[in-house]
Amino acid sequence: MPAELEADALRDPIGRMQALLIREGILTEEQVNALEREVEDEVRHAADVALAAPLPLVSSIERHVYSEDLKPTDSVFATPLPPVTDPAERTMADLINHTLRDEMRRDERVVIFGEDVADASRDQHLHSGALKGKGGVFKLTAGLQTEFGSDRVFNSPLAEANITGRAIGMAVRGMKPVVEIQFFDYIWPAMHQMRNELSVMRWRSNGTFSCPIVMRVPIGGYLTGGSIYHSQSGESIFTHTPGVRVVMPSNARDAAGLLRTAIRCDDPVLFLEHKRLYREAFGRAPYPGPDYAIPFGKASTLRTGTDVTLVTYGALVPRALQAAQRLEREKDISAEIIDLRSLSPYDFETVAESVRKTNRVIVAHEDMRSWGFGAELAARIGEELFHDLDAPVRRVASMDTFVAYQPVLEDAILPQAEDLFAAMAELVAF
Repeated sequence: MPAELEADALRDPIGRMQALLIREGILTEEQVNALEREVEDEVRHAADVALAAPLPLVSSIERHVYSEDLKPTDSVFATPLPPVTDPAERTMADLINHTLRDEMRRDERVVIFGEDVADASRDQHLHSGALKGKGGVFKLTAGLQTEFGSDRVFNSPLAEANITGRAIGMAVRGMKPVVEIQFFDYIWPAMHQMRNELSVMRWRSNGTFSCPIVMRVPIGGYLTGGSIYHSQSGESIFTHTPGVRVVMPSNARDAAGLLRTAIRCDDPVLFLEHKRLYREAFGRAPYPGPDYAIPFGKASTLRTGTDVTLVTYGALVPRALQAAQRLEREKDISAEIIDLRSLSPYDFETVAESVRKTNRVIVAHEDMRSWGFGAELAARIGEELFHDLDAPVRRVASMDTFVAYQPVLEDAILPQAEDLFAAMAELVAF
C-alpha cells in the first residue's frame, strides 16, 4: 500500500541521520547534499569500472581455490627424519601436544582455543596448584596455557559456530588460530561457517584474503559405548568441500609431521584425530623434533604385497595390518597396505602404482559405505585403471546406520579386522 511505503520512507535511517546532523549543527544542508553527491559519484564510478572490466578467463576458474604461495603439498614440507635424541616411544596424543608446543614457541601468531582446551578458566587458578588443570577433554593441550598464557590459549563458549567464526576473523587479520572442536559429532553447527566462509574466502576475494586456520577434531568410534553422539565419522562431507585440506593420521609420527605442515601452510586444514588411536600401543614413536614435517597428498605404503591392495586410513590402518598378517599366515596371500594419511588432496599415484602390481584393490574406511570417501576412490580406480584390474573394486566400510551404544552392535556396525580379512581373501579368489 502507498501509505505503508510512505511510512517506511519516513523511517529511512539515512534520511533520519541527515536530519539529525543538520538539526544538531554538525553539518549544514549544503554539506549534506555535497556528501551525498560525492557518494553517488563514487558508486557510479565503481559501477563504470566494473562494467568496463574484461570478463574473467575460463582458465582462471581454479585460481585461488587454494594458496598458490605455500602449498602443503610442496617439497619444503618433505623433511627427513632427524637423528633420534630421545628414543622414548610416545603416543599420538603426546606427539600432538609436543608439536603444538613447539609451533607456539616458533610462531607467536599461533593461538589455541576451543572447549576446555585451557588448563584453567581463570588466571588466578593457573599457577596456584589448587587445580589439576584440564588441557582438553583428551588432555592434548595440557600445559600450553601454563606456558604461553591466557592470551594465547583460552577456553571458548560451547558453541562450534562461534569457535569457527572467531578463528576465521583472526586468520583474515594475520593470526594463526589452531582451534579444537571437542568431538566431530558436534562440528555441524560450524558447517555454515566452514562451507560458506572459510572454504571460499580466498577464491571469492580473488586471493585478496585468506584464513589459514587449523581445526583439530577428534573423530571416530571403536570406543565401546561412544554411541550416536561420540562415534561419528563423516570426513567425505568435508573432502567434498573445495578450499579446505583434510588430513587424518593413523600413528604418532605422522600426526606430528602432518600437524606441523597444517600449521605452517597457508590453507585452512581440517585435522582429524581418531580418538581410539590417541593412546594405543600401535603407532607410538619418538618425537621427531621441532622441524619434522610431512607434505599433504603423500600416502604411506605400510606393507608391500603382490596379491591384493588395501587402501585405507585412520583407525582401519592397524586393523588392516592385522588382517594382512593373518592372510599371509593362514592363506599365503600377500597384501599391500596403503595408508592415505591425507584425504584432500589424496595420493592417487601411489594407489595406481600398487593396483598395477596387484591387479586387485579394496578401499576401506570407517564411515558408512554409501556415499563415502571410498566411493570416489573406487570410481576413479574403475575409470582410470580398468585394464589393470583382475577383479571388481571392492569397498569395506560401516553399515549405513548410526553407531550403536551396545558393544556387540557397535562391533557389527563398524568394519573389523575380520571383515578386511574375509574381503581380501574373497577378492584374491575371484
